[in-house]
Amino acid sequence: MEIELEGIKLVLVTKTEDPTKGAVQVRQIKTITTADRRILVEHQVPGLEGNLFQNLGRAPVKISFEGSFHGAGVREDLTRIRQKFKEGTACTFNSDITGMSDVTKVLIEEFRVVENAGEPNKYEYALVLREYREPPPEPVAPPSQNAQAQKWAEQTADETAATINQIVGKVLDEDGNPKSGLKVKITGDEGEMQVKTDEEGIYRQEDVKPGKYEVMVDEPGYEGILKKVEITGSTSGGSGGGTGAGTGSGT
Repeated sequence: MEIELEGIKLVLVTKTEDPTKGAVQVRQIKTITTADRRILVEHQVPGLEGNLFQNLGRAPVKISFEGSFHGAGVREDLTRIRQKFKEGTACTFNSDITGMSDVTKVLIEEFRVVENAGEPNKYEYALVLREYREPPPEPVAPPSQNAQAQKWAEQTADETAATINQIVGKVLDEDGNPKSGLKVKITGDEGEMQVKTDEEGIYRQEDVKPGKYEVMVDEPGYEGILKKVEITGSTSGGSGGGTGAGTGSGT
């Protein structure tokens, strides 16, 4: 029988070369108990005879045993086991006993040591171990697509703007406040167009063919204020490309 905890042999007999002196170290285990449990959840279904059981897998194996250490140097190994118990960290475990052979890591759940008075270097102990399983890896967040989405939005906006020839401007009063409801006249080679300013004083004329235009506010107080605008772009099959903007303001 072999059992090792954190590289410490729990079953061992070390003899000297002189058979009359007996063993230097004796480590043995008296009783071993293993407990396996399956996690089942019972669901009661109305109108159905019997219940349904959901299998949530196997619970960690619980291993309990008592043993003894006798001989020189055993105190140091017991101190190492106690330190691992205090740290609460996983220990390597190796055994050839049925029911424990597939357990490779454990946590020390309980640890008791009894020192026999009058017998130096002789200790009895009890251990309760719980199978340790590595936690699943943290989920990896997908890479952010904000930069890609922003690049796409900017590219789409540029492509959309390139398909619309427009004249945009803003009309202000002498105090710099926007004027709404004013008529704005846009004159070009194709004729005359007229638009009105909105609540923010902005006027807009879309689908303007490439060419040169004159923009003026056709309202009292804005006489003589003229803005020249050139719309550049190429046409293909009746559709225009390029953008232009003109602004007018009154003082």
